[in-house]
Amino acid sequence: MTATPRDAVTAWWQAMQDRDPEALAGLTLPDYLASGGPTGRSAGRAALIAEATAFFAQARIDEWAVDGMEVREYGDAAVCSYDWRESGVHLGVPFVMRGLATDVLIRRDGGWRHLAHHVSALPDMAGDEADRPAVPDHEGRDR
Repeated sequence: MTATPRDAVTAWWQAMQDRDPEALAGLTLPDYLASGGPTGRSAGRAALIAEATAFFAQARIDEWAVDGMEVREYGDAAVCSYDWRESGVHLGVPFVMRGLATDVLIRRDGGWRHLAHHVSALPDMAGDEADRPAVPDHEGRDR
């Protein structure tokens, strides 16, 4: 059980690393909303589980971290804002991502559950521009 909003956020990221859709289902409310992820926007726990299961079939998260979390509790509701980063492999290709996230959590049945999750990816700031692989632009040319 997630005793605090901070526990719920940590459990979310651990479930992603563990490739555990059942844990994600237990951490979310049925009317869960997501925005900013790979599919842009999704509604409902079933959509989250379908998207996560598809991701888990193609990828793994090897390391993750959540830093600078700010938590605001309002009775049985809480908002968490934090920096995140993760690294792993997707379709055989290593990746590193980082960004900002905001989660809305509701205390229900003795624990905190996600009602909404929003992520914004930030550019990787590690290394020099020359060290980064070329990224195709919208017309397929390297930038």
